[in-house]
Amino acid sequence: MSGAALIGQATLQAIKFGVRVCAPCAASDLRPTADGVEVELDDGRTIRARSAVVTSGAAYKRLHLERWDDFERTSIHYAATALELRQVRGAPVVVAGGGNSAGQAALYLATNGCTVHLVVRGDDLGSRMSSYLVDRIVDDSRIHLHPSSNIVGLGGDETLESVHIDTVGTVPARGLFCFIGADPATGWIGGLDCDEAGFIRTGTDIALQTLERWQDLGREPLPFETSTPRVFAAGDVRRGSMKRVAAAVGEGSSAIASVHRALAG
Repeated sequence: MSGAALIGQATLQAIKFGVRVCAPCAASDLRPTADGVEVELDDGRTIRARSAVVTSGAAYKRLHLERWDDFERTSIHYAATALELRQVRGAPVVVAGGGNSAGQAALYLATNGCTVHLVVRGDDLGSRMSSYLVDRIVDDSRIHLHPSSNIVGLGGDETLESVHIDTVGTVPARGLFCFIGADPATGWIGGLDCDEAGFIRTGTDIALQTLERWQDLGREPLPFETSTPRVFAAGDVRRGSMKRVAAAVGEGSSAIASVHRALAG
């Protein structure tokens, strides 16, 4: 089943249960009211509700390179799972990034037969990556580490064939795995407690100074509840999420369970 077909069936099921779907439709603001929340749309309309769940996601950061769009559909990946591995198993690949996600991806790909070029902009791999990952990467002969380096070019016809690294030149690559962070879609929301990168804090992760508003309710934030009572967040937009589809679906289900608890209180 294609992704489009799955979404279509899920939408149809939601409509059968009485969900009103508005698409395309952009939200421009979310604010609490005395008895719930208001969501303002960019066309000026306002939706009033007793609760809201924010699942606006995040956009993975991209390298500003020519032909990025050409290869993004075929050879550029933002995750390293069994699905991506099927496309590059046994072939040379490039991993961009200096955090734990990049380190785990490099090891996973190398373990499954890929020659890996790990490109890190910083000069100290241990500044953002766990020491156990650094040790394994340094000891793995299948991983070629390129610190203080940048990817400056992509080569190939319909699919990626090579990557140009400023410190070593052109290396063969069947795939490019990009782990340089993500930007959460939270610019339209004001008043919620977010971390320094803009991801929404939820549950026990909420800053203590924002918890005073909960005293009148006589309870603490529920799982997936934000710093504003009855406003919840799930999926990639939430701080600490796994950034995977299966995890986001589970978070959404759990958030709805918390919504029922909040409305019943």
